[in-house]
Amino acid sequence: MRRSLASVAALAALAFTACSAPHGGPGALPGLSSFARPLAAPARGSVISIVKTASFGKGDLNGGLGLAGQVITALGGAPQCGVDLYAVTYNTIGVAGEPATASAGFFVPGIGCKGPFTLIGYGQGTNVVRAQKITHPTPKNIEPPVLAAIFAAHGYAIAATDYLGLGYSNYPFQPYLVVNSEASAVIDAMRAIRIAAARLHVPLSGKVFLTGHSQGGQTALGTQKVIEATLASEFDLIGDSPSSGPYALTQTTLDGLKKPGENAAIYSAYILTAYHKTYKNGYTKPVEVFRDPYAKWVENLLPVATYREAAGLNGKSLPLQLSALLQPSFVKTFSNDAKNPARVDLALNDLLDGWKPKAPVYLCGGDRDPMVEFKNSLLAYRYFKGLGVKVSLLDVNSYMPPSIPITGYHDAVLVLCHTLERVRVLDAAAGIRRPAGTWPQNARGSIGPFESATGNGSF
Repeated sequence: MRRSLASVAALAALAFTACSAPHGGPGALPGLSSFARPLAAPARGSVISIVKTASFGKGDLNGGLGLAGQVITALGGAPQCGVDLYAVTYNTIGVAGEPATASAGFFVPGIGCKGPFTLIGYGQGTNVVRAQKITHPTPKNIEPPVLAAIFAAHGYAIAATDYLGLGYSNYPFQPYLVVNSEASAVIDAMRAIRIAAARLHVPLSGKVFLTGHSQGGQTALGTQKVIEATLASEFDLIGDSPSSGPYALTQTTLDGLKKPGENAAIYSAYILTAYHKTYKNGYTKPVEVFRDPYAKWVENLLPVATYREAAGLNGKSLPLQLSALLQPSFVKTFSNDAKNPARVDLALNDLLDGWKPKAPVYLCGGDRDPMVEFKNSLLAYRYFKGLGVKVSLLDVNSYMPPSIPITGYHDAVLVLCHTLERVRVLDAAAGIRRPAGTWPQNARGSIGPFESATGNGSF
């Protein structure tokens, strides 16, 4: 039976009490597109569904987070409020502009934090596991409560995308390290979260701040580039704090070929297959780039569905050594010929390419980071400084105690960068002054992981 527009609107108004899930979404609170299929493509950023997935009390975000919670409290202050987390599925676009869906976490400050709230557009780090969602905290995925503790528990709302091909997205692959795709996922997530905020009566100030770590650092800087080029009237962007991102992507990849880390095979398989699916120029047959037997299945290997499958990547589905994955002829041409298709694709995603940011850029990283070379942050700082950009660079290495193993360094950088930059940029702008904190004495334990592909050589 065809519904009238009035009845559709009425159903949408009643959606807050719905308990059945629309197709492609995690649960309740469907939007108009759940009831009527338009002839044209759905509007970018329109909401498909909203469902509450978690609530964090102040205790959960302090002592309940172990070492991460202790560090956040010591450097950024105790939580001021609890936080509610919603999964929002929304309409966006694929790499060719075709209709697609994605999901995002909406982190809402609770009682004790006074709005209207600045909205933080957040990009997460490398994720090779579809089961890992920014909207669903688990013992293996503590990034959601960590984000809640750092930002939302201090009065900043967050729109954190899962990207295309992850979370509840219907997209057939994850366009890994494709800047335009990352940016469109964040931008449409912020649009959807604005709609969700209005439905949930969450006051937003209209101001936007961007941040992200690792792959998310590239995402944040790339999103700023897109917003300032085409969407400045839609988003009041007050700043950007990318952390440990591969901003000089071509150089980072060339360096990684010369000195590959323990997860270099995963990174290479992820990016080379994603770029071929995006730009359709990487190879005629996978065996031109990848050695057998991996060439037989590598194209559709990543991301995997479960953590169990991820545990079987290194040494099973993919080799431990990068030299066992890539054809020597490909490595030679890639390394020496800037016109190699994969090199051309990487260059499209370099961010130090003549663009001059308008909003302030607050770069952050750690100079011993084994995953993403600190050289990226140094190059970005010098490049933007030379253009006259308002830019700063914070090296958090001085905050890092010797007790943090190098395998946990990259995760510790996430906690330190996001906490310290929130205090020195966002809190300071709001007139909140905090005494300088230090890493809590005698604190022990693991501070992560936050990325499902960990170890040297992943982003």
